Amino acid sequence: MSSSGGRLTLWAAFAAWVICAAAPAAPRAAAPDTKPPAKLKAYPSRYYVIYTDLEGDAVREAEIRMTAMAEEYHRRTSSFAGVIRSRLALCLFRREADYQAAGGLPGSAGMYNSGRRMLLAVARTGADERLWHVVQHEGFHQFVHMVIGGRMPVWANEGMAEYFGQAIWTGDGFVTAVVPPSRLKRVQGYIRDKKLVDFLEMLLVNGQEWQKAVTAGQAQVYYDQAWSMVHFLVFGEDGRYRGAFEQFIRDISRGADWKAAFQVRLGRNVQAFQKRYEDWWAAQKSDLTEDLYVKAVVQTLTSFLARAVSQGQQFASAEEFFQAARAGELKAHPAQWLPRSLLERSLLRAERLRTWFVQKEGTQVRLVLKQPGGPTFTGTFAHSGGRAVRVNVTIAPEGK
Repeated sequence: MSSSGGRLTLWAAFAAWVICAAAPAAPRAAAPDTKPPAKLKAYPSRYYVIYTDLEGDAVREAEIRMTAMAEEYHRRTSSFAGVIRSRLALCLFRREADYQAAGGLPGSAGMYNSGRRMLLAVARTGADERLWHVVQHEGFHQFVHMVIGGRMPVWANEGMAEYFGQAIWTGDGFVTAVVPPSRLKRVQGYIRDKKLVDFLEMLLVNGQEWQKAVTAGQAQVYYDQAWSMVHFLVFGEDGRYRGAFEQFIRDISRGADWKAAFQVRLGRNVQAFQKRYEDWWAAQKSDLTEDLYVKAVVQTLTSFLARAVSQGQQFASAEEFFQAARAGELKAHPAQWLPRSLLERSLLRAERLRTWFVQKEGTQVRLVLKQPGGPTFTGTFAHSGGRAVRVNVTIAPEGK
């Protein structure tokens, strides 16, 4: 699947993993059932109350990300999840000592405390991408507990949390289903060197056994394998198992025993299932989801372009847009602020991609990236009342 057409087939499968794209219902309750540390200031947002001692733009970014994160969880799990009926709690600390005093595990960057129903995280080096990977991962555990329900097996819970943990935020949403080449290489190494955890053992592992394995230095193998099992069930063999996997999780959320549900939905022959998983992963190329990484860049830049155009700015060319972006001259409605760091990361990545255009057709403005010998990415949007809406990116194979 090294060709662009093969990668687009995987992207189409990713797009199909959306049963209902509607956003979750806005929570009715004003605050979660928790008692956060008194020293933290509360910032209510649509789905969360963020308790933090961070300030300014760090708080604004947290509010935007957490709203997009909750909606992404819901979009990708709407066939088996409920709705967020009360705001969830995130405690985001500046200092390690305060994080641990609140129950954070030493050495960790974040965790979900199910007893207190609170998501805890510490911004050791600021609110950077490493922090948000942890928050997106641990936040899914909170979502499972508070919204999906049931007794989800550890491998599925951790695998889906990793799936969301490495999703790429673009300002108006996330690009999910990315397969980091380094992670793909590790999984293929486990298969080649026969270092995988036996699937029957992995399917039966409980929380205590998982933690014991992590403590014993097997964290990377367990997390990589759980993530790769979930990815295979959703996208492997052209999505053959996606429907059965969704039914499996739906059964669990309704109180079914997960072992029985697995046998009904995915079969009793675990060894045969493991063989199909190994064969599929062994055949994948390092650029499996390269188009999704490029899509994230285009989508992020489209979010900034959409905000600028909605404020009356016009750009005769892509270079003119990029010059204004580098100079910090792009405008946005105050309610649609995005962090400068998000733009800067995307501009750096955009420099390695060719060729960019700003296309105009009537009042419609598009950001287009044409990859030599590859697909074309088109970023579109609408705007109303000085605000950007419906930011989207489509991918067309070469020649179309």
